[in-house]
Amino acid sequence: QGNGEKAEEIFRKALDITLELPNNDSDLTDLYGQLAQSLKLHGKFVEATKMHKLVLARLLQTHGEDHPFVAMSYNGISGLLRDQNRLDDALQMLDKSIEICLRIAEQRPGAPEVVNLLTVTLHNQATILEEQGNLQDASEAFMKVLVFRSGRLGKMHFRTAETYENLASIYHRQGKLEHAIDAYAKAINIRREGLGNDHPHTQKLVLFLEVLMHEKNARALNEQGLAMKAEGDSEKAIQLFQEVLDIYKENVCAHPEVALAYENISALKDDQGLLEDAVAASAEALKIRRRTFGDDDADTKGRMEAHRSLLKRLLENRS
Repeated sequence: QGNGEKAEEIFRKALDITLELPNNDSDLTDLYGQLAQSLKLHGKFVEATKMHKLVLARLLQTHGEDHPFVAMSYNGISGLLRDQNRLDDALQMLDKSIEICLRIAEQRPGAPEVVNLLTVTLHNQATILEEQGNLQDASEAFMKVLVFRSGRLGKMHFRTAETYENLASIYHRQGKLEHAIDAYAKAINIRREGLGNDHPHTQKLVLFLEVLMHEKNARALNEQGLAMKAEGDSEKAIQLFQEVLDIYKENVCAHPEVALAYENISALKDDQGLLEDAVAASAEALKIRRRTFGDDDADTKGRMEAHRSLLKRLLENRS
């Protein structure tokens, strides 16, 4: 705590000196940023935000809105708002930064500092959108980042790989397995080139890809099982659903698809009059749904009701 207060005191003194110097915008921006970071580390978010807004006001007065320093300042304020979980406000600041970068880019096409700043801002925007669960807009923003990074840094640059990883994660959450598999494969190719095949990060991505491949196979088996169920071949359907379960239990653990497989087996066992087996499978499905989605989730509540109904019928049959 003492060192933090000492650092803030030094930054403030440096600011007082810098404010008196001509052509000091770059140094001033750096000092305000360092002071804001020091305040942020000690939980003084409101004061840190004030620091950024002070420098923003000065930059606007000196340069007008269409200047890279102004766009950077909006970025800094956005980061602080994000730390306070004010995500909508953070996105508004990023929108301002993006608008400025695009206007400057029209005046100075290809200016590297503007393109780099725009790329960073789009990445920050995509990350917040993903946090909010706005996966479609997040994937579109990451695609723009990918275009800039692969074009300026190169298709085999580690930042390009990072963006492929971001996209793969979002595609997976959207249920777009083929897109996710393709993005992970491209990221792995870049990481192998830069880090080597045995690097922990490369190996982690390989594991992710293997899990997705298992999930893809499980989904195909699940579709076959549903087709067998529709044709009235319960035994074959149960066998296929059990294969789905085995894949997920071995490779993915408590995945929602495991719950779905248990629910399919429960329904088929119920159709066969095997109520004890139906209840057991239903219980496993409910356990996963409660752990994954919580008791307030609509599907979880529906499964609770279905499970209670099965239990009631089982108890009635026993009495």
